[in-house]
Amino acid sequence: MLKSVVLAAFLTCGAIGAYAQTAPTQPSSPAPAAAPADRTVSTGDFNAKGDMAAGALIGTKVRNANKESIGKIDEVYLDKDAKVTDVIISVGGFLGVGSRDVAVKWSDITVGQEDNSVVLTTSLTKEALMALPDYTKTERRKPAPPETAAAPPARPTTPAPSR
Repeated sequence: MLKSVVLAAFLTCGAIGAYAQTAPTQPSSPAPAAAPADRTVSTGDFNAKGDMAAGALIGTKVRNANKESIGKIDEVYLDKDAKVTDVIISVGGFLGVGSRDVAVKWSDITVGQEDNSVVLTTSLTKEALMALPDYTKTERRKPAPPETAAAPPARPTTPAPSR
């Protein structure tokens, strides 16, 4: 019994040694030249053309005129032409606890760039943001008024004749 255990251990150690050896190096051929890329490469929140990634806004801190963080973007609203109209900023609280959401017009936000990251600033103070009413999701998602809502599909008012 002891001979089989010793033999198994010896064979296992020998196999491990074989795996630990480095493979012989083969002369490498030069890599083919890369074809010029037609697409724009993205690094950080901006691509090479200077366009900003839309997802970069969510979670971005908003700074005041003194470059102090006064909140962070939780939601972004676009109009029917895909232009940003409002942002929802989370203000107050500590580490996300006790914070509240307020709606701010996009025109009150200035977009900048710092080290290829988006920087959002506003002339509003933290006190001004805290004074805004709480934002609730139902405010933004109200159904259209009846005069602009689509009419229901037409239905026959009389039953079909029976045969």
